[in-house]
Amino acid sequence: MSDSGLSVWALFVAACLSVAIVLGAFVAALVISQKRRIAMERAHSQRLLAAQEEERSRVARELHDDALQRLAVLRHEMEQIAMLAGPEAVHRINGVSGELEDLGTVLRTAAHHLHPSVVEKAGLVRALGALAEEFGRTAGLEVTLDLPQADVKVAPAVGIATYRIAQESLRNVVRHAGVKEAALALVVTDGSLTLTVSDAGKGFAPGAGRSGDGLGLIAMRQRATTAGGHLAVGPRPGGGTLVTVTLPCGAAA
Repeated sequence: MSDSGLSVWALFVAACLSVAIVLGAFVAALVISQKRRIAMERAHSQRLLAAQEEERSRVARELHDDALQRLAVLRHEMEQIAMLAGPEAVHRINGVSGELEDLGTVLRTAAHHLHPSVVEKAGLVRALGALAEEFGRTAGLEVTLDLPQADVKVAPAVGIATYRIAQESLRNVVRHAGVKEAALALVVTDGSLTLTVSDAGKGFAPGAGRSGDGLGLIAMRQRATTAGGHLAVGPRPGGGTLVTVTLPCGAAA
């Protein structure tokens, strides 16, 4: 090959290498940009969920420290008035006192839903057990539990995410499944946990537009993703619905 041919070949190789380097740099920049975007979206979701939990906690404290205390004062005043009233008035006052007591129960339940302090105080396993008992007491839903014997050590964000997803899943059973039984299981393996909530009810196709499902499913997926995990909602073998979420136990709060 002549010197001119070698020069042309060298220029061709150099041009190809230059194009490859430029394309590689472009692809690397795209990958880095995509990772940064995903990281920014996750951080934004974390801030939003943290702000939501803080607002829930604030409202729960207001209910407990203000509204419930005022109800207690009102009940005490009604009891004092009943001591001075006639028999018929006493009957009516007792009725009002009963309504105030029921209202206090509703507010305490609402405060607990807004801020599940049992997750922080008693741990995730006992919190899920208490959640199942609460649905049985308030909604008549019989929840079969399959939980670890000992508590599970998880990051605070993972504990709250697991509890909220279980809560929303059981709420969907009550609202839409048309059955009075559900099953809740928690399995921990190799530094991750898997929560499943299932029922043998009507079942549904995600995204079908059923009233009340959209925002609930979106919130569940956001919580799972923000905690570094994955949520799947689909048909249960044999009929019904199966919710499965897998989260790393040590995900950052």
